[in-house]
Amino acid sequence: MNRFALALLTLTSVIVFSSCSLVNLHVTKSFEKNVANGPYDVVIVPGLPFDTLRVNPLFKARMLWAKHLYETGVARNIIFSGSAVHSPYVEGQIMKMIADSLGIPTEHTFVEAEALHSTENVEYGYALAQRLGFSKVAVATDPFQNLFLKNFAGRHNVPLPFLSFSIDSMPEYTKQSIPRVNHEDAYVMNFIPLKDREPDF
Repeated sequence: MNRFALALLTLTSVIVFSSCSLVNLHVTKSFEKNVANGPYDVVIVPGLPFDTLRVNPLFKARMLWAKHLYETGVARNIIFSGSAVHSPYVEGQIMKMIADSLGIPTEHTFVEAEALHSTENVEYGYALAQRLGFSKVAVATDPFQNLFLKNFAGRHNVPLPFLSFSIDSMPEYTKQSIPRVNHEDAYVMNFIPLKDREPDF
């Protein structure tokens, strides 16, 4: 490797490490502030595509984070939000099924099954929370989506706090396993991926 390539690799590594450190500091401070204002009547957990062959690590992490928030009393209820977007499984529905198998009481988990985008997870999840009579609502997700959605909420005056686990704690969630469920119950016949429904997406 020549000097220029080595210098470029080193610079890239420093930038990535610094960025992760800044994100980690931001989400940690945000969590400490927002958890102090809990507990919340309900938290909204945005969905991710479900794969029957390999579970996305962030999908697993969001599920286990939701469980942690419920078990520690930060969240009294959970809304899992997401339609069948990039795979033929309704994200909110299959997440609820897994949450039930993780031991979260089924009467405390709800499904929002229309959202096609992360921003809609927040918008539709919040609308469902209001219809269910929940007044104190938060969003719970991973640190990367947290920053994107927090910026969206700020620009659109959505009064929701965000609860994210830290980047440092991510291996704690991604290395654990989650229960297998009868995923066919969440399967959508004649499924069309979002990229074919919204070609410009």
